[in-house]
Amino acid sequence: MATATKSLSTSNNNTDANNGLLSATVVAGLKNLGTTLTAAISKTLIANSLKLTLHPDAIIAPVPEIYATNAAIAKQSEYAVVTLYAVATKHAWDSGTLLQQLEALALHSSAIEELTRVYEDNRKELVLRQLQLGHNFPHITDVQWRIACDVKSSTSSSSSGAPHFIINLGQYRQSSGERVTIVEFMCNAEELQSLINRLKDIERHCNQVAMT
Repeated sequence: MATATKSLSTSNNNTDANNGLLSATVVAGLKNLGTTLTAAISKTLIANSLKLTLHPDAIIAPVPEIYATNAAIAKQSEYAVVTLYAVATKHAWDSGTLLQQLEALALHSSAIEELTRVYEDNRKELVLRQLQLGHNFPHITDVQWRIACDVKSSTSSSSSGAPHFIINLGQYRQSSGERVTIVEFMCNAEELQSLINRLKDIERHCNQVAMT
């Protein structure tokens, strides 16, 4: 009975450590680092996995020593490292949180140290890479506008004199603060007023939904 209780406790601790985010295959691959795979090979494998994560489309020179022995295990560990960094980045773990997760999985100390160091040194690049994945509707955070009006010129002797509004919708990148244009369009006064009225209708509808 005591043995069964101890086994259950260990299983629960491992589940709590990664909150079910890491599969058994990933955990097994991580546990190969520094054990079945030597510390030196593990360090090289982690570095190569980082390159594959940040530059999946780039031509990366092969590292045959990783697969010289136990190729299947090495590939599993490579997959595990890529998955670990993807999960850590997605859930905004800092290096301290990652360290706790790895210690809870009882990995080899050299693997924990190298995985944490590489993550800390490359966290910004990993976050930027994560932001490039998938597709979302554009998030508008800034609006700019200007007025344009027809005037006479050397090629035209007539002018409507009617102003046109050029509206620019954009957002600021969180990483660099750079402003990026999402869409730019031109409309006359009547069209602009129609757009404003539609936006007010959306606002009223959202307020009604929020109160129900």
